[in-house]
Amino acid sequence: MRAREIMLMLAGGAALMQSPLYATENTADPTPADRVCQMAPEQNPRDLRMGWWREARLGMFIHYGLYSGLAGVYKGVRAGGEWIQCNVGADTDTYAAEALPLFKPQPGSAEKWLELAQLAGCRYAVLTSKHHEGFALFNTATSDYNSVKTAGIDIAREFVDACRSRGIRVGFYHSVIDWHHPDYDNTICPDLCYPKGQALMLQQKGIPRNQESYCRYLHEQVRELMTQYGPVDVMWWDYSQGAAEGDRAWQATNLVRMCREINPGVIMNNRLFNAYSLEGEKPREFGTEEARGDFYTPEKCVPTDCDVVHDWETCLTVGHHWGYSINDGNFKSPVQVIQTLQECISKGGNLLLNIGPRVDGSVPEPAVRVFTRLGEWMRVNSESVYGSVPVTGIDIPEEVRMVAVRDNLYVFLPELVEEEESPAAAADETIPASETGEDDAGCYVLRFPGTAFNDITPQILGQPDCAVVMQRVEEPGKDEPMVYLELRIPYSAWDNAVEGLPVLKLAQED
Repeated sequence: MRAREIMLMLAGGAALMQSPLYATENTADPTPADRVCQMAPEQNPRDLRMGWWREARLGMFIHYGLYSGLAGVYKGVRAGGEWIQCNVGADTDTYAAEALPLFKPQPGSAEKWLELAQLAGCRYAVLTSKHHEGFALFNTATSDYNSVKTAGIDIAREFVDACRSRGIRVGFYHSVIDWHHPDYDNTICPDLCYPKGQALMLQQKGIPRNQESYCRYLHEQVRELMTQYGPVDVMWWDYSQGAAEGDRAWQATNLVRMCREINPGVIMNNRLFNAYSLEGEKPREFGTEEARGDFYTPEKCVPTDCDVVHDWETCLTVGHHWGYSINDGNFKSPVQVIQTLQECISKGGNLLLNIGPRVDGSVPEPAVRVFTRLGEWMRVNSESVYGSVPVTGIDIPEEVRMVAVRDNLYVFLPELVEEEESPAAAADETIPASETGEDDAGCYVLRFPGTAFNDITPQILGQPDCAVVMQRVEEPGKDEPMVYLELRIPYSAWDNAVEGLPVLKLAQED
């Protein structure tokens, strides 16, 4: 592998985030401390409740329900994961008759989920208290269609207790869509997903829709979650579309205010309103805090056009489906997941990484491996993740990302792939030997403008014996010499890094 040279150019000599959410300070002689994007003092309730979330950066999503027992197969037909009822068009009676006999969760499953979350370094976890199928995983007096009545297990209680015993923040995903409840009126937005068989059954039985009645049911279930399992740290709503949004569909303003009255510290996403994007562009603007939510939620992607004024979180599957499917063989590698985490935090967002347990509560082995390897990487490099903020104003290559944590900067070095070249091509790009005496073909070279930093110590996290050589070099310029701060990183840093993804720390000297 030949030596690689990456030049990091600072725009205007400063790498400062300019945003109402952050405060920083300019000086004539910038140092790493001047580029640290520290949170401004909390000035409003939203900043107060969002403080822990902005520090956490990594969470676990858990999709579990009746669909877990079907495992992506309905009466012999492959039909997806958590959307299987809608995909096959089954009415709720037919669906329940097929799925309920298979739903056999084992006590203590939540303990294993949260053990895995803790191992991976997740600071919060979000469980599907009710998905679109309408089946609740908590003890509710509103319906017998829940895990306590049908399986004798309060899964939400086990989840909450497992979170709290590990210091992990508690979150619930709660679907405002409901394919089970007869009052739920999908005709508010006909394009919104709904099983064809359920609509036909209600029509044949002459059962009218009553969205106002459904909203009372929805609000009462949420009240139960907030009171019986509180304090709840996150309510993750899903989802609105077209006219089925906000007050018209869910009486959303009252729902949000009820949650805040019971639990002032709870944070919520923006899916009570049609104010989110699956593709990652900026969220729609609304005039009220309830509509905006505390954070927005790009799904299965990282925004390409980030707006640091808005808090955001990418939710990501490890496989293809959210819920368990026996046919899901498209699992991401640990490298892909770690690089996605790096991309999220370098753009100011969080990563909520999903598992879809089997019906007995066990986690598929490919997902266990991803979370385990992520945890091994985090044990070495977590100081570059927790409390990190973006560093802007630096023109860096696409393959290199950077964050700041208090007085230090962290560079996420890219995965290196062995390149095959002809000897002549390699010779043409050879750089003279460095002061260390080793050939530059054994180093990865980063360059910063010479005035970018003062009094820093470079080091590779978790590799105290890896010597990063730092020197100032001059090259001829148009009017005057160009001065660079050059960092030479041995390729052994990649050989010894978890999943071959080392992190370079630029520590400010005391």
